[in-house]
Amino acid sequence: MTVFASIVVFCYFTAAVAKLYARRPGDLGQPKPNILGFIIPAVLFTTFSGLRHGLGDTEFYIHSYNLLDPTRIDSSSWKLGGGVMYNIMQQFFRLRTDDPTPLIFLTAILSCVPIIYVIYKYAHPYELGIYLFVTTSYYTFSMNGIRQYMTAGVLILGTKYLFSENNKDFFKYLFFVLCAWLFHTSALIMIPVYFIVRRRAWSWLTIFLLVVTAVVTMMFDVFLPTFLNIIENTDYSEYAYNEWFTSGREAGSNAIRVAVLFIPMVLAFLQRHRMEVLGRFGDVIINMSIVNILFYILSLYNWIFARFAIYTSVFPILLITWLITLAFKRRDSSIAYWTTVCLYAIYFYNVKYSIIYYTSVKF
Repeated sequence: MTVFASIVVFCYFTAAVAKLYARRPGDLGQPKPNILGFIIPAVLFTTFSGLRHGLGDTEFYIHSYNLLDPTRIDSSSWKLGGGVMYNIMQQFFRLRTDDPTPLIFLTAILSCVPIIYVIYKYAHPYELGIYLFVTTSYYTFSMNGIRQYMTAGVLILGTKYLFSENNKDFFKYLFFVLCAWLFHTSALIMIPVYFIVRRRAWSWLTIFLLVVTAVVTMMFDVFLPTFLNIIENTDYSEYAYNEWFTSGREAGSNAIRVAVLFIPMVLAFLQRHRMEVLGRFGDVIINMSIVNILFYILSLYNWIFARFAIYTSVFPILLITWLITLAFKRRDSSIAYWTTVCLYAIYFYNVKYSIIYYTSVKF
C-alpha cells in the first residue's frame, strides 16, 4: 500500500505541475497540460498494475496461462468472434515464455493508458481527473475483470468520435467497437448507446430510460428468462447455465456506490444551463454518465451488471471535473474542489478491498 499511495500522490502533483506549464489550449479551450503530465502517470500506473501477481481474477488468468501448451498453437480458440483477441495474445506469449508477467503487463497497458490519455485530453482540472481515476476505484478495479477493462480501453480510444458533429464519424466509432468486440462480445452494447448519448442532455429519452431501468430492476425476475436467452450466446453464457441469477448466491452492488454516482448527476441537472457551454461534449458526458448510472441501478439486482458500466465509467470522471469548473462561482469552486477530494477519499477508503490484496513478485 505504501508504493501504491506514493504513486497516487506523485502522479497527482505531477499532473498539477504539468497544468502550470500548459503550452496550448485543449480541444475545449482549457489549458492543455504539458505532455509529461500524461506520460509519467501513464507509466507509473501501468507499471504498478502490470507487475501484479495476485489481485481479483489475476490469479485465475495466470492459472489459465500456465495450463496452455507452450509447445504448440491451439488454433481451436482462434476462431473469429468476440473474445478471440485475448486468446491470441495469451497463446502468443505462452509460446515464448513461462512467465505470465508480459501478458499481464500488456493488459495493464490496454486498461490504463487509453483512459489516462482521455482524462489528459478532456478533463479540467486535469489533476482532479487523475485523482478521480483512482478514488472512483476505476484504476484498482481494472486489476479485476481484465478482459472487460481491456475492452473498455479500446472503446475509449474512439471517444473523440462520440463528440464529433459529423454523423459520418459513426463508422469510425464503429471500427473501435468492433475492435473491442474482439476482446469481449459485450462491447457491442456500445453501438445503440452511441445513438442514445448523442442527443441533447436531459431529453425525454433520459427520463424514459431511467423509469424503464427502475421498473426492470424491481421486476427483474419477470424479465429474467428473456435476459438469459439473450446472453447464452455471449461471453456471459456461463452465467446463463450455472444458476448465477437464480440461485440467490450472488448479491447486488452496494447501494452507496449508486448514491455516489447520483450526486454529480443531480448537480449537473441543477446547473444544466451553465453546462450548455460545453455543447455536444457536455451532452455526451452527461448522457454517458446517466447510462453509467442505469447499469449500476440494474446491478442492485446482481453485481454482474456493473461490468457493463466499465465501458462508460470514464465519463462521470470527466463530468465531475467540468462541474467543478463551471457549476460554481469562482469563489466557491475551490471549496467544491477540496470537498470533492475529501469525499472521494472517504469513498475510496470504503472500497479499499479493491487494492489491499495486491501482491507483486517484483516489490
